[in-house]
Order: sequence, then structure tokens, then C-alpha cells
Amino acid sequence: MSEELYEPIPDLDAHLDRIGIAKAKPPTVEFLDELIYAHQCTVPFDNLDVCEKALIPSLGIADLFDKIVVRKRGGYCFELNALFGALLKALGYTVRPYMARVLLRPIPHPIISHRANFVTVDGRDYIADVGFGGPQPTFAVPVEDGLTTTKNGQTFATHKLDEDWWDLGYTGSTGEEQMVQRMCMARVGEEDFVPLSFFQAANPESVFRTTRMVNIKTADGALNLRNSTLTSFSNGERSEREVSEDEIDALLEEKYGIANWR
Repeated sequence: MSEELYEPIPDLDAHLDRIGIAKAKPPTVEFLDELIYAHQCTVPFDNLDVCEKALIPSLGIADLFDKIVVRKRGGYCFELNALFGALLKALGYTVRPYMARVLLRPIPHPIISHRANFVTVDGRDYIADVGFGGPQPTFAVPVEDGLTTTKNGQTFATHKLDEDWWDLGYTGSTGEEQMVQRMCMARVGEEDFVPLSFFQAANPESVFRTTRMVNIKTADGALNLRNSTLTSFSNGERSEREVSEDEIDALLEEKYGIANWR
């Protein structure tokens, strides 16, 4: 019953075209950086199916490919990072999924609610995440205790807590590091994310059910829709405005490329 989670992507060229990559390149760290950034700029994080339609997303590769590549939709972490992992495998990368706790909110005991990928290149592990609402690294972050990496105007670092858990920290404009993810190093399979995704999609108290979230990276910042508040980050400047329900569909199509989603 889990074979569909491990299927290869149906069309490598179509997938690369979806994220604006002209052709496949050798599986280097540099190309991995390019893939991560391109994906974040073209495929939105969106929970519209879960929040607006109360659907349980399929995590089968063929279904994800149809939604994200063919129908040009987005998805949330369990969808985006599953399909991105399959893309990376098709390009020759060594990939394994990981699960994580989100540390952005002051919750005493956050549950595991995030999924991303570790990618091994030349014997070194990197974080490749295209499904974290933000702040999310626009590049592959090396998994090395205490190592700080700055690229694309962002600074991230990884910190080893013990043999099982690592933290991902982000240093923003204030200069103070904030822990954003607590990553589990245990080896897991694609099937392990099915109940996690089901809980987040079906639980009426889940943030994915209660809060509309649509985010995308832009050339000079990011564009985030949270419920009816549209926040734009451009060249270090932040602005926001309220969006009426009558404007939502046009906004989604114009700014995020999401059309005919209802």
C-alpha cells in the first residue's frame, strides 16, 4: 500500500521546467543550491486544500506530480519535500527524509509537524528544505555542529543536541540567533509521514486547518498570505495590507500562479 510513495517522478524534464531549470546538471552542492532556490521562487507553500477544502492530501508521487507540476499548485511540507526528494533522487542525489519539530512558536513541547530532506554530497550531509513557511534556507545547509553558513543574504547554523536531535538556527537582522527547527536524525521512511500528514490535515485544531497560509520567495524578498493579511518583504522592507475575500482568487493567480484551485 506504500509503493506509490516511492515511485519515480513521471517526467524529469517537465519537473525541471516547472521550477525554471533548463536542464539537469551533475549532482553537486552548487546545483543543489540552484534547485532549492528555484523551487522556492516558483512553487508556493500553500495549505489551501487542507484549510479551505478540508482535504487529506495524497503523498503518492504520481498524485503530487499531477498537483504540483501538471496543475501548477503548491502544497505543504509533507507534499513539497516528498516530491522534491523524488526529484533529487532522479537527478542522482543520495536523499533521505527527516522529521522535525517547529520551534518558531513558544510552545513547551512541540510535536513533530515538519518534513524535509537530508542530502549527501561527497560524504557530507546537507539540509534541503522547500516546504518550510519561513524563515527557510534558500540553499543547502551543511549539517555540522556549530557551523554557520551565509548565502543569499541569509545566515543559518546547525547545532548538535545529542545523537538523535539537531537544531537549525537562523540569524536575522537583529543579529540574534533563533532556533527554527529541531531535526530528528533517526532514519525514517516515506510511509512514516502518512500518519503525521493525516493528523495535521484532519485535526480541527491544527494550524494547517485553522490558518490559510500561502508563501513564495521573490527576487527581492518574499510574499506571505496569512488568512487575509498579505505581507511583502522587499529589499529588507516590510509592508502589509488586508485582502478581501473577493480579491483572493485573483491575488493567488497573479502573485502565486495558483489558478482553478477550488
